[in-house]
Amino acid sequence: MPEKKAKMDRLCAFLVNRRKSVMAVVIAITLVMGYGALGIKSEIILWELFPYDHPYLKLLVRFSEVFGSGASTAVITVKKKEGDIFDKKTLQKIKDMTDEIKMYDEVYRLLTVSMASNSVKVAKARARGEIAFEALMFPEIPENEEGIQLLKKHIFSTPSLNGTFVAEDGSAAVIMTEFKENISYGEAFKLLRDLEDRYTDDETSIHIIGYPMQMGWIYSYKKQMYTVFTISIVLMIIILYAVFRNPVGMLAPIGLSLICATLGLGFIGWTGINFSPLLYVLAFLVGARMLSNAVQITHRYIEEFAETKDREAAAFNTMRAMWMPNAAAVTTDACGFLVLFVAKIVLMQFIAIMMSFWMATIAISGMVVPIICSFLPLNPEKIKTRTRTGGLVKFNTTIANFAIGNGRYVVWTAVVAIVVVGVWQLAHIKIGDPTPGTPILWPDHKYNKDQALINSLFRTSADNLVLYYEGTKMSVYDPEVASTFEKFDLYMAATLPDIYKSSSSFIDMGKTVNMIFRDGDWTWHQLPRNEKQLTGILGMMRRRVGTATLRRFLDSSASMSQITLFFADHTSDNMLRVKKAAYDFFIENSWETKNGEFKLAGGRIGLEIALNEEMKRSHAVMDSLVLLTIFIMCSLAFRSFVAGFMLAAPLILSNLIAFSYMAAAGIGLSVNTLPCSAVGVGVGVDFAIYLYSRCIEEYPSCSGWKETVISAIQTAGSGIVFTGITLILPIIVWYFISEMKFQAQMGFFLSM
Repeated sequence: MPEKKAKMDRLCAFLVNRRKSVMAVVIAITLVMGYGALGIKSEIILWELFPYDHPYLKLLVRFSEVFGSGASTAVITVKKKEGDIFDKKTLQKIKDMTDEIKMYDEVYRLLTVSMASNSVKVAKARARGEIAFEALMFPEIPENEEGIQLLKKHIFSTPSLNGTFVAEDGSAAVIMTEFKENISYGEAFKLLRDLEDRYTDDETSIHIIGYPMQMGWIYSYKKQMYTVFTISIVLMIIILYAVFRNPVGMLAPIGLSLICATLGLGFIGWTGINFSPLLYVLAFLVGARMLSNAVQITHRYIEEFAETKDREAAAFNTMRAMWMPNAAAVTTDACGFLVLFVAKIVLMQFIAIMMSFWMATIAISGMVVPIICSFLPLNPEKIKTRTRTGGLVKFNTTIANFAIGNGRYVVWTAVVAIVVVGVWQLAHIKIGDPTPGTPILWPDHKYNKDQALINSLFRTSADNLVLYYEGTKMSVYDPEVASTFEKFDLYMAATLPDIYKSSSSFIDMGKTVNMIFRDGDWTWHQLPRNEKQLTGILGMMRRRVGTATLRRFLDSSASMSQITLFFADHTSDNMLRVKKAAYDFFIENSWETKNGEFKLAGGRIGLEIALNEEMKRSHAVMDSLVLLTIFIMCSLAFRSFVAGFMLAAPLILSNLIAFSYMAAAGIGLSVNTLPCSAVGVGVGVDFAIYLYSRCIEEYPSCSGWKETVISAIQTAGSGIVFTGITLILPIIVWYFISEMKFQAQMGFFLSM
C-alpha cells in the first residue's frame, strides 16, 4: 500500500508540475473529439425502440414487406364543426387530402385509404344476378344532392364503413395512411402539420394521431428542450456563484463540464451512433452529473487552499485525496449504464455505449479540476477556513449526531417503513404506458386531446393488433382461414367489449357479397362454410375488386393474409388483457390449418407487447446487475466487502423510494424512464463514496467511529450539500416550465 501511495504521489506531482502541458494536451484531444460532434445524426428510428430479438418483431418485419408494419399508422380526421360532412366542399376537402397524402414519398400508397380511395369499394347487385364492386367516392365526389344521399346510404348501410371511415353521426371522416419504417419522423411531422394548417378553417378542424405524429411532436420540442436546458445551466451558474462566491468555484466545474460534454458528443459523432432526441434529457442529466462531480472536487481544492495558501500544493493535495473516490464513483456510474446493454433493444444498447463512455470521461476530473483551479485567482483571506464552525457545518453535525445517537431508532423506523411501502408499491408499477394517449406529453396536449376525440367518434384507431396467416399458394381460399379470422374477431369483441373497436380484413367484403347473393338478407351477412362457394366469392373479389384493394389483406399468391383489430388504447393493463384474450382463443382453436398456420402478433399493439415483455425481463436483470456491480466495484476500490455493502445497501432504499414515486405518479417503466433511474442510482452512490472516503481519511486522527463520522460530515458534508443543490434545483424547475410531461416528471423524479 505505501508503495502504491508513493507512485500516486509521484504521478500527482508530475501532473501538477507540468499542468500547462497537461491542459494543452487535454484541450487538443477535446478539440479533435469535438470536431466529430458536427457529424451527429439525430433521428427517431422505429426499429431502434423495440426488442429486435422478440418473435413479434421478427414476424412483423417479415410480414411488413407485404402488408406494411401497422406500427407507423397515422390517422387523419376531418371534423365538421357543425352538421355533417356530406356537403360538396367538405367531401372535396377529404378527396384532396387523400390524393395529396398518396403522393408523399414517405407513405405506402396502397395503405393510404379513406372514403375517397379507389380501394374502398361497395358491392352492388345488378341485373341478371351480376355483382359489381364500385369505389365509394372515386374518382370524383358526387355531383348533386341525389349522389350525396346515395353516398350516405352506402356508408351507413355497410358495417365495414359506418364508424370506421365515417363517424356514426356523420360529423367526421378519417384518412388512414402507413408511413414507411425508415422515414424521418421529423419530416413526417412537417408534412402532417402542414396538412393540418392548410385544411383547417372556420368550418372544419383536422386531428391527427399515430406513432409518426407522436414522435413528431417530440421532434417539435427540440428548441423548447434547448431553452429549458439553457435555463437550467444559467441556474447552475447562479447557484455555483451563490455557493462559492469566487471564480474558482464557478469556472472550474463549468470548464470540466464543457470538456467532458465535448468529448462525449464527439464520441457519438465519430462512431456514427444515432443520437435520438429521446436521449436529450438523459444527456443533460449526465452533464449535470459531470458538474456535480466537479463541484465536489472544487470544494476540496478550496478547502486545501484555505490551509496551504499555495495553488500548487492545494492542487497536489486535492488530486491525491480525490483520485480514489473519484475513480470509484466514475467506475460505478459507467458500469451502471453499461448493464443497460443486456436489454435487447437497440436504443438501450446505444445508451449503454454512449453514456458509459460519457461517464468514463468524468475520470479526468480528478486531474483536470485541480489543475483548472490552480490557474484561477483565489483570495485566501476571503474564503472560509477549515474551522468547522459555519452554519451549514453546524446543521450537518446536528443531523449526524441525531442519526447516530438517540435518533437512530427514528432512522431505522423510517428505513423499515420505506422497505414495506416500497415493496408494496413495487408490485403496482406499470411496465409500459399506464395511461391512454402518450405519457410523454401532458394530458391536455393537443395530441392526447385528438386521441380522445377520435376514440369517441370512430371504431378505428392507431392502436391495432394483427393476426397473420401464412401457408401454401392459394391456401387463403381454405374456408378454415376465413372462418378462424371471423371467429377470432368475434371472440376478441366479446371478451374485450370496453376496448375493442372494429376489425379490417377481406372477410368484410366477402360477407357483403354472400349477403347480396342471398337477395340482401342480413341473415346471410356471413362467410359461406363451403370451400367451393368461398373460393368462388374470393375469386370474384380478386377479379373485380382489383389487386390494389385486396393487397391490404392478401398477397399476390394468396398464401399470406391478415386481419387487423383496432383497440381504444395501448395502456399496459390493456396490453396484458389483449394478449391473454388472443392466446386464450387459440386454446380452443387450432393454430394450424391443413395448408398453413396463424401467427401472433403484429401491429402497434404487437410491438408494445413485445417491448413491455422485454422491459419486464431486462428491468429485473439490470437492477440486480447495477447493485451487484456497485457492490463489487466499491468492495474492490476500498478493499472491503463491508464498504461494498455499506455503499450498495442504501441504494436499495433509494430505488424503492424512486419506484414508489413512479407507481404513485403513474409513470410507467419504459425505454425512456429506465435509463434515468440508472442516473439516479449513480448519483446516489457517488455521494456515499465521497463521504465514506472522507471517513477513511479522517479515521487516523479520530478516537473512534462516531468521531470519525462527525468529522467526515463536517468536511465532506458541506461539499455533498453544495453538490446536491447544484444538481437538484436546476433540474426540478423542469416540472414547472417544460411542455413535455416526460421531461418534467424526470426532473422531479431525479431531484427527489
